[in-house]
Amino acid sequence: MKTQKLVSIAITCLFMIGMIIPIQAQETGENRNLFETAGEKQTEKGFKPASDKIETNFGTLNFELEAFPDEASVKKIYDEMDLQRATQAYMDFYPALSVYAIVKSQIRDFKFKSSSDIAVAAGPGWLPSEPFLTGNNSTVYAIASLDLKIDGPTVVEIPPGMYGTANDALFKFMVDFGFVGPDKGEGGKYLFLPPGYKDEIPQGYFPIKSDSYRVWVMMRGFGEVGLGDQAVAWFKKNLKVYPLATGPREGNYANTTGMGINPLPAEDASVFTDLNEIIQYEPTELFSPEQLGRLSTLGIRKGQVYAPDARMQKILDQGAKQGVAMSRAIVYASREPDIRYWDNRKWEKMFLYNTTFERDGITDIDARTLWHYQAIVVSPNLLSTTPGQGTAYLTAFRDDKGAFLDGGKNYRLHVPANAPVKRFWAVTAYDVTTRGLLDAGGNTNKSVGSMDKPEVNADGSVDLYFGAEPPKDKKLKNNWVPTNAEKGFFVVFRFYGPEEGYINKTWVLNDFELIK
Repeated sequence: MKTQKLVSIAITCLFMIGMIIPIQAQETGENRNLFETAGEKQTEKGFKPASDKIETNFGTLNFELEAFPDEASVKKIYDEMDLQRATQAYMDFYPALSVYAIVKSQIRDFKFKSSSDIAVAAGPGWLPSEPFLTGNNSTVYAIASLDLKIDGPTVVEIPPGMYGTANDALFKFMVDFGFVGPDKGEGGKYLFLPPGYKDEIPQGYFPIKSDSYRVWVMMRGFGEVGLGDQAVAWFKKNLKVYPLATGPREGNYANTTGMGINPLPAEDASVFTDLNEIIQYEPTELFSPEQLGRLSTLGIRKGQVYAPDARMQKILDQGAKQGVAMSRAIVYASREPDIRYWDNRKWEKMFLYNTTFERDGITDIDARTLWHYQAIVVSPNLLSTTPGQGTAYLTAFRDDKGAFLDGGKNYRLHVPANAPVKRFWAVTAYDVTTRGLLDAGGNTNKSVGSMDKPEVNADGSVDLYFGAEPPKDKKLKNNWVPTNAEKGFFVVFRFYGPEEGYINKTWVLNDFELIK
């Protein structure tokens, strides 16, 4: 009897599962074909057209003889159509605009003459006068820009133990250098090949095929590099960039910390001039026909002169500003359900899911904006789940009560003991407008991390203080991150070599607490 009852229950469960699966399929439509979804017979009377008067957020649209737009409506419609396309273009092409702004600014502001020129952030890192998107002042950087249209196949020769990344003109990941790259930390010669390259590839190189002509290269140095002139000399000796055709050539190596640069995409109509220059220079195949089709409606076409009239200039200017507004909302007020790293904390992920922004067969365009509007450099190493390797980044825009961080107020951040890092951790404050280092006054910005010898509590934890004025207790000077009383700010908490406690989320960082 008992066996019969169990069999009966099992059959019932199987029946219910069989019912649930078709119901779920019907809800999504995934497995329903047209024969199942066509519905009841209709005639022309089943068609329900929009009315001859349509209310929109850009005015009332009137249609004569049921569907012919009147003259006033035609103008409103095309103005809005162009504005929507300009706004979306600003956001869709932001990664390309970001690379272009960096490359152009290095030539304009750092006076780069060729791909062999290397800018060294030997401070360590940058100052607020170099507002690279969430660039930092905890490590030394060296950056270079390749142009495969000018130089053809180009060699990047790196020393053992180097860390770095190369991204193409769309800020897409190409290759990592160093321990997580093909050289496995042994150093070597990376050969970047231009689009359409078909010649024989010489031996002795790590060949990297590029879909774009411009490539941006970033290297990171730690303690062995040194600071200031020593760091510049180290990179001059150990890092070389040159055309394959010429072999090593002389390059200019300069300490660019404090030199000043504007590496940010414009936030007005002028940004579309840069976008046109990108389209004209890079291979057509780098972009989809759909993307190029939308740009064509804005007057940006390969091989044609870009000359927007006064009407289009006004629309493009508004489109850029609306793109900025939407990007700010995506970054500072994300509606992504998985944005928080810990469910009960305000700390947010800079990267969502992966560094291609593709998942489940779609491109997650908001995840792409989330990253590229606030940061540069794309590498899978930024999402490494191998303990002790790579880096991890968390952002905080709000305090524990949900209010945005205000540089005119004072906050405490409690960092629990035994932070899960192989190398070190560091906290840096950023300007919400530029997303570059926050200027706390006199072109200064101070990060605080485990290497800065902060005052440690008896239990091994560390309390950090944020505000325009230092804590009254002078012993806490090394625990203070200065802010600007006139500005909002956000912070990035960096884990260099994140360990298991971070990866499995058993170590939990506190939220910002307002000190009254």
